[in-house]
Amino acid sequence: MKQLFITACVLCMLAACNNATTSSGNTDTTASASTMSSDQNQNVSYAYPVQYSSDFTIGDSKYAQTVLELWKDFDNNTFDNHKDAFDDSVTMDLSGGMHVKGKDSCLAGAKQYRGTLKNVVSSVSAITTLKPKGKDETWVCVWGTEVDTHNNGKIDSVYYNENWMFNKDGKIAYMEQFQATPAKK
Repeated sequence: MKQLFITACVLCMLAACNNATTSSGNTDTTASASTMSSDQNQNVSYAYPVQYSSDFTIGDSKYAQTVLELWKDFDNNTFDNHKDAFDDSVTMDLSGGMHVKGKDSCLAGAKQYRGTLKNVVSSVSAITTLKPKGKDETWVCVWGTEVDTHNNGKIDSVYYNENWMFNKDGKIAYMEQFQATPAKK
């Protein structure tokens, strides 16, 4: 489990650094070289240039609270409870390769998928809120497990890593999702 957590942390950071540029529409390159300065003023040389940002601070935990409330709404099939948390032009890139744009489409898709499930129980392994320096947005990275009981009685478990980007107005503007199937024991 510890290896999974470390791997998930690395994936979250990579995903936030690599995919956010295209999703947020900001083409500002934070780093032109592969050397960055950390908070402790030590130069670190990365194997690749960082295209988005490698300089984060801890963000406002209210955004993490919103994401976990959305997870709970999905479990309870009450996704409409927080529809105002989404920007009208929100984009979601889901683990199955689906790209969904617009608040109405995202909510309708979530409700349609949730309708195929009799029961959902989620648990959270870790969550963090990150604020990239020089950008007017906040990211929430969450790792957890979802146990789904399908309407036909089949039970599946899935590990999720989701990265939620809140815009300057505090609305969800982007979400990307990664999943893995737990190893059979």
